[in-house]
Order: sequence, then structure tokens, then C-alpha cells
Amino acid sequence: MAGGIAHSLATTLLLWALGWLGASVIGLYARAGELWRSFWFMSGLWGLIDGLIAWYVLVGGPRAPAELLPVLRLNAGLDILYVAAGAALLGRGTPLLRGFGLAVLVQGAFLLALDGTFWRLCTRAAE
Repeated sequence: MAGGIAHSLATTLLLWALGWLGASVIGLYARAGELWRSFWFMSGLWGLIDGLIAWYVLVGGPRAPAELLPVLRLNAGLDILYVAAGAALLGRGTPLLRGFGLAVLVQGAFLLALDGTFWRLCTRAAE
């Protein structure tokens, strides 16, 4: 089961990443406005980075829940910062910054939910 949690986490993150990469390609061509182009561009970057992280975890072999806990704790803290930074950018005046802010807010909120869910699963499995 130990490798199962890490595998599930990485698979979920990879599917999220691939979905956003695909949506970003379509969104960049479908939306001409600066806000939406910046949203899709930033979302695509997050999808690329999330996909690389997921791939690294998948090829890295099984990890025990106790090994994942410190990483998930750190990630949850970073996710809160992402949400706050996204909200701050969303309140800015330029469409470019608002688009970036919306993307960071969406990605950060999902990652916070993902990391929180797997933090809880790892805590239960490590007991």
C-alpha cells in the first residue's frame, strides 16, 4: 500500500497536468483577450511543471507514507502562498496580471486540496 499512495498522488497530478496542458493549447488559440491569453499561458506552464513532478514521482519508485508526509506538509504551505499570490495578482489593474492571478489561484487551490487529501491518507497509513 505504501507505493500505492505515492502512485495515486502522482497519477492524479499527471492527469491534472495533462488536462491543463491540453486545455491551455486550445485556450491560447480560442481566446484573443489579454486576460485569457495570460490565464491559459500560465495554466500551461503549471501543467508542464506539474507533469514533470508527477513523472519524477512515478519513475522514482515506491515511497512510504512517512516519506511523503514532510513533502506534503511543505507543499500545503506553498499551496497557501500560491492561493494568496493568485488572489493578490487577481486584484491588480492590468489584464495580464489578472489572468496570471486567476491561473495561480486555480492551480494553487487544486494543489492545496490534493496535498491535503494525500496528507490525510498518508497520516492514516503511517499510524
